[in-house]
Amino acid sequence: MSLRSTIVAVLSVGIAVAVILGLTHFPYPWFVLAAYWSIGLALVLFERGRYRPKLTGTNFEPTSERYTDPVTGERIAVYVDAATGERDYRPEPIGREPAAVRNGAQP
Repeated sequence: MSLRSTIVAVLSVGIAVAVILGLTHFPYPWFVLAAYWSIGLALVLFERGRYRPKLTGTNFEPTSERYTDPVTGERIAVYVDAATGERDYRPEPIGREPAAVRNGAQP
């Protein structure tokens, strides 16, 4: 089970417990608990992916810049659009670099 799945499961159980407390007329304001757990669940479910490649625009050229994402441990390659200066961060397959970088291309 992934961390995200575990978090979703815990938040869902929290919401269920808060609703059960509300139905049993528990003296604590159960709706506050339900709201907190619901907000947490919404944030996890609608979280945007990190370093997702852009689907539009093919003007991105690879740079020699690489780094390791401290959260996922994934190797990230940096691409730049020379016309706009926009940068894009894409996961790099292990052991592979774009040909332009191997040949010494710079942004």
